[in-house]
Amino acid sequence: MEKLLNRAKDIKIIFFDIDDTLRVKDTGYMPASMPQVFAALREKGILTGIATGRNLFGVVPEIRALNPDIFVTANGAYVVDCKGQVIYDKPLPEIVVTNLVTWLEGSDVDHVFYGSDQVVASKWTNLMSNAITPVYGKLPVDPDFYQTHAVYQMLTLSEHDEQLVLPENLADQVRMVRWHQHSSDIVPMTGSKAEGVRRVLDKLGLSVDNVMNFGDELNDVELFDLGGLSVAMKVSHPKILEMADYITDTVENDGIEKALKALNIL
Repeated sequence: MEKLLNRAKDIKIIFFDIDDTLRVKDTGYMPASMPQVFAALREKGILTGIATGRNLFGVVPEIRALNPDIFVTANGAYVVDCKGQVIYDKPLPEIVVTNLVTWLEGSDVDHVFYGSDQVVASKWTNLMSNAITPVYGKLPVDPDFYQTHAVYQMLTLSEHDEQLVLPENLADQVRMVRWHQHSSDIVPMTGSKAEGVRRVLDKLGLSVDNVMNFGDELNDVELFDLGGLSVAMKVSHPKILEMADYITDTVENDGIEKALKALNIL
């Protein structure tokens, strides 16, 4: 613990996942302590950031109301600061999106497009509703969205999502990251929350030793692997629990506040 406390002294920016880290995905519950936690970090001169698989549209009002300094969205593909200035903007190549749509439609797999600040479904089904509604609510439907908008990542929706295998023409371009029993993120091969955070650190002149991360799912793996201090929520994917420097309590039991106090950051 002493080593962790020493490392915590170097923390200058903290990134928080949203779903089941800052906020319970299925119920929308967020601890009443969060506004005070963010305000206290601000008073100490520690920057705060959101690092999420959601795009900017999906950063719900109560998260925005915390006034974080940085938004790393769409698993690192679109990064802006609190003033809306773009730090990193890396949509999927158009040909890759076209090939993805061809593959998914040919495999009878419904899908979701992430624009920079829009989320659009190819169609709206019960399966789609069960997975997506707790995160985004009901989505607009436009199967041709990709033809007129930049797409930063996509989601699959299938009863057999775990059996989907990318075809050869896409396997070296994108990868699939499961986030739901019926859905996976499709992100660039080199894309991750960690890539977005690296861009922020470069802009701010900070090192990985200055970073702390809170997360719970497989799309946090690269961020936990990046360095700095990584904190897993008590209810997290086994791989994240294994990688974490520190495991804290659940969202409902003020896990974030408890970890920050235990590490003498608050």
